[in-house]
Amino acid sequence: GNDLDTIERDALSLAREILSIPEENSEHPDLFHLRPTGKMRIISVEKTRNLISELNRSSNQGGAKVALLHESDRMRKEASNAFLKTLEEPPPETYLFLLTNRPYSILPTIRSRCIQVRIPSSHSTSEDEEWEDWLGKYREWIKLMLDRKKLMSDRTTPVFAAYGLAERLVSMIRQKANEESKGKLKELSQDLDDKEKDALDSGIRKGVRSRFLRELSAKTREIALLEQSNSMDSNGIKLARVISNLEKNAGLMEVNLKEEVALENFWLSSLRIWSAK
Repeated sequence: GNDLDTIERDALSLAREILSIPEENSEHPDLFHLRPTGKMRIISVEKTRNLISELNRSSNQGGAKVALLHESDRMRKEASNAFLKTLEEPPPETYLFLLTNRPYSILPTIRSRCIQVRIPSSHSTSEDEEWEDWLGKYREWIKLMLDRKKLMSDRTTPVFAAYGLAERLVSMIRQKANEESKGKLKELSQDLDDKEKDALDSGIRKGVRSRFLRELSAKTREIALLEQSNSMDSNGIKLARVISNLEKNAGLMEVNLKEEVALENFWLSSLRIWSAK
């Protein structure tokens, strides 16, 4: 699925069913977690071997054991190789859940030994009033970009509007990320060490940003294809270039380009694309 928080919540619900954990609890002596650690959000071979050791011991409660591997695409190659034998031949009554929103970043040798289940996202920004207000301004901006008569009479307003849209989007992403990160860290803080907290915070922030950018991409398509002021052939070509540019900048943010820089670049490039003849 696209939303890691939803994936983790559903996996925990399934673990509760297997281990008969009450709904209000999220801990059990036979429930194990493997998480990325540090700013680089890496699952190390040492942490992986510790999990394997725990799984090979007798069940604490005399029943099943469950392991949740959070962001399993963050396993180093050494960690994946160490885990392979356990995945192929898990101890009796052991359930392994590899949680990820990037399944094709997992080594093929690991992925091929898993049953893939896609979890639809339960998160949406569609009911957020600030987001809806922002989308209204974004819609008007695109319409302005496609109206050459208005552009010829006023070339400065679209530029300032582009900077304003970018700045406000960065602010919304950070505000939402702060809210979700604080809530999650408060919920799990006693179970995590400092490096795991850093990794969790970083992962949540990237997840929130990804969610906003997916909705931005969908809304851009919707707005451009409904706008009839120019030929659909022309709009379609421009739309393809804008979406390609958004995906390029989203990729750069994944490798730590600052959000302000990437989104500013996206809007200035979009301005040139939409306003072209």
